[in-house]
Amino acid sequence: MLSSDAFGAGPGPADDRCPGCRRPLPAEARFCAACGTARAELRGPTTAGRKIVTVLFCDLVGSTALSGTLDPEALRGVTLRYFDAMRAAIEEHGGTVEKFIGDAVMAVFGVPAVREDDARRAVAAALGMLAALRALNEELDAEPGIRLAIRIGVNTGRVVTGSDASARQALVSGEVVNVAARLEQNAAPGEALIGPDTLRAAGPGVRTAEVGPLQLRGKAQAVTAHRLLGLDRGMPDSLRVDLPFVGRKPELSLLEREFTKAAERRSARLVVLGGEPGQGKTRLLRHWLGSTGARRFGAGRCRPPGERAGLQPLADAVTSLLARSPDRPHPPGLDVLAQGLLADGTPTPSLADTGAALVEVLAALADPAPVVLVVDDAHWAAPLLLDLLDRVVAALADAPVLVAVLGRPELLDVRPAGAHRVLTLGGLPDAQALRLARALSDAPPAHLLERAGGNPLHLEQLLAAPAGAGGDGVPLTLQTLIGARLDALDPAERRAVDLACVLGREFAAAELAALDTGGPDLSAALRRLVRHRLVVSDGASFRFASGVVQEVAYECLSKQGRAERHERAAALRSVRAAGPAALGGHLERAHRYRAELGLAGARTEGLRRAAASSLAEAGARAAARTDPGWAVDLLTRATGLLRPGEDGRLPAARRLGEALLALGRVEPGRALLAEVGASAEDPVEAAHARLSLAAVGQQRAPAPVARQTLPVFERAGDQLGQARACLRLAQQEQTDGRHAAATRLLARALRHAERSDGEQERASALGAIGVSLWRGPVPAPAAVARCRELLAAQGRGRRAVRVTLNCPLAVLLALGDDEAGAAACLAEAGHHAERLGYAEAAAFLPLFGATVAALGGRPREALELLTAAAAAARELGGGALLSGALLDTARLRLDLGERAPARAALAALEEERARTGERLSFAAVAERDGLLARLAATGRDRDAALKLARGAVAEAGRTDSPILQGLAAADLARTAALLGLERERALAATAAAGRFTAKGHGPGVRLAEALADHHPRREAVS
Repeated sequence: MLSSDAFGAGPGPADDRCPGCRRPLPAEARFCAACGTARAELRGPTTAGRKIVTVLFCDLVGSTALSGTLDPEALRGVTLRYFDAMRAAIEEHGGTVEKFIGDAVMAVFGVPAVREDDARRAVAAALGMLAALRALNEELDAEPGIRLAIRIGVNTGRVVTGSDASARQALVSGEVVNVAARLEQNAAPGEALIGPDTLRAAGPGVRTAEVGPLQLRGKAQAVTAHRLLGLDRGMPDSLRVDLPFVGRKPELSLLEREFTKAAERRSARLVVLGGEPGQGKTRLLRHWLGSTGARRFGAGRCRPPGERAGLQPLADAVTSLLARSPDRPHPPGLDVLAQGLLADGTPTPSLADTGAALVEVLAALADPAPVVLVVDDAHWAAPLLLDLLDRVVAALADAPVLVAVLGRPELLDVRPAGAHRVLTLGGLPDAQALRLARALSDAPPAHLLERAGGNPLHLEQLLAAPAGAGGDGVPLTLQTLIGARLDALDPAERRAVDLACVLGREFAAAELAALDTGGPDLSAALRRLVRHRLVVSDGASFRFASGVVQEVAYECLSKQGRAERHERAAALRSVRAAGPAALGGHLERAHRYRAELGLAGARTEGLRRAAASSLAEAGARAAARTDPGWAVDLLTRATGLLRPGEDGRLPAARRLGEALLALGRVEPGRALLAEVGASAEDPVEAAHARLSLAAVGQQRAPAPVARQTLPVFERAGDQLGQARACLRLAQQEQTDGRHAAATRLLARALRHAERSDGEQERASALGAIGVSLWRGPVPAPAAVARCRELLAAQGRGRRAVRVTLNCPLAVLLALGDDEAGAAACLAEAGHHAERLGYAEAAAFLPLFGATVAALGGRPREALELLTAAAAAARELGGGALLSGALLDTARLRLDLGERAPARAALAALEEERARTGERLSFAAVAERDGLLARLAATGRDRDAALKLARGAVAEAGRTDSPILQGLAAADLARTAALLGLERERALAATAAAGRFTAKGHGPGVRLAEALADHHPRREAVS
């Protein structure tokens, strides 16, 4: 095996070669003489980092047999010629030969600097290597009479890169390299296999045939490879023609004004249209040019330095303009251009002659109608081209020509616009971005709109990416595009980006200074980043132009670098002032990256414990402030960091279980609470867990558990625990219909909730007070006033309170026939409930809505809502919400004369009681037996019907609810009417009227009056 030293050890230091054409670059040269690339553009990593690259492996086939055929010295000469041919083909397309391994070649496209078309370059290099080998084989076939065969593998993805000055070669490592090698091993002689990510990143025009899926060694999942067949030359056009053009009215107006000035003043004008990649510069100009068919234009596009002659884009623009002007005169200057500019993109016979000829030709083409000359992607333009454009525009004093130069913001860094008009495209406003997104997706996720930051290309790519594409959530095309821009930054700009991306989307200059470990001030670098449109500023703070830019910059950092910077960020005053969630996030990531790198020890352990403590504190705050979604996220991360038996794990696990239950994730929530409840480590936490479990029917009923746990909370001085226990006891009193006793317990629960800042407990207590105001003895007008008083005092800024109080307030308003007021309360409750995300709202909101609909005389609407409420309650494990929905359903069905469905609802109620093992409350028995009595009366079972109806009145009498007492009396009146007992009917109807009148229950009073007249109205009453 021959060592790589025999052929040179790869490229020299970064400054030795031009990044554009890979030719040697003298140390004193500021620009490459061959292609015009500035030395300042040559930048590469000097420390470990992560970037998207394309790796190419090429290996000789049958080299062992070849060594047995040739003399060793002859073999060496053949191998040298083979390596020279392969190196030349790789470097011609901008690749870096990383190493030679025996007779194999490994090359990387993206080192030292990423280009956005690295994958396409690698594909072109693979085809070039196959062509170079065919040429070499023609020579070898003649002497010494042999032919070589190679196979190639190409793969694209993220790798870790670094530099090794002693080896004089770039170093890349990662799975991408291994897959490229495995693809090469699976290729047939004379074949190149490319990976799926390479095919996507290379863009349109790559011709392939699918191979596989292949089971590659070391890969658990099969890889679908593609046999490379060919590549369409030229710059691929990635603009989608099926998308609507949205917005940009000011920019379109400016272009039109400049065109009009050129026409009216009959002089040339130059407009620079700038903006970061993807903002739609080309699409904007195409839309404007296509808005009228009368405009004649010519367009050319620049390519990265070294790929084409420096003036070729201008030659393309003139050629296309000539093609659109077939009937124009043939000025002498055209012959001059045909010999140089239009032939090969060079200023032949001289730059002055070319400029004069170009002025003559453009003036002729612009007579009498103005023309437009477009140079796109001018950030890649050679200085010579920009110089020539300036000369031509200055010389065209009497010709209406509009020159439009399109480029990225960095164009203006190296070439200020001077007196020319500059138009910079920013992101689309939110409404326009949403319109574009809806053209791409029926329901575009809101978070993708935020990440895209109004950049149309970013939005398109994010929406088009398959779920889970890319380990870091950014499509490969965007990673490459943005990575190339980041690699083109100067060292100070890149350092600013690398520091800022650790802080998130938004950051302050002072934070970067505090986070930096030394070095020059970054203020000037930040101003340049704003000009590059990578960062935007509002004067006091900065933010990345889009979330995607920040994400890609972060992914380019090494894990070691991330860990160190997150640890330093945790010490920033601004981070600590932001609260424990921000602090815990930085500590968590610092620990995670150190752990992934195997950096165990006291420092890593300290980061773990500190992160867990901060996240648990933040999770407790989120839970207390009725944000269960955020609480679950924070507490899941905290419990994942804490180990069994460590301080803080039980409280975090208990709060996580409760938050999971609140979101409807019942089984995992129950499992966590059962674990905490069975623990003897912390009696108070165990008591909390048992009480929460009882509320979802996993142990005993809530009230007995509350009586057991209340003393535990009192001894510990746990205000939150006392609030919860009192709340459960009060709810049992409410269930039994004893609302005065419930109200006293609820007042105590509210005091404890306020002392503990328990927002959910505060909301639950206030909502329960509202329910007792509705069902209890307080007259409806006074109850409405009290509810509104509580809302004014407690509801400001508290969504949960506005949900729980507005629901009973809606029913109270419906009792007084205020349907509009009831509807408004329900709408407000629904709005706030949707923002909170509590799963229980899916059951209780339709339950209250059904009550309001029934009181308003809309029984069918009420039944639909009750069906939804019952389904949601079953998802949550049943309980009181389900029982209430079933009772209300049975009453409505019976009121409508639908006896069979009413019986089915009551049977389901009995099944639920048997399942839970709980006794029915006095109130539930009164309602159930009153309905059963009416059903029995329809079957002429006189004795059973009367016994049930009178028993229901007696059970209702054990409560202090006038509504329940009125309903029981009304059910007795209806039963007596069916049995023909007129005296008992009249007495019961009078009793019902008295109860409903005392409450201020308008629909109930009307029902009682109808029963007194022996004309029962089929209305639903609650």
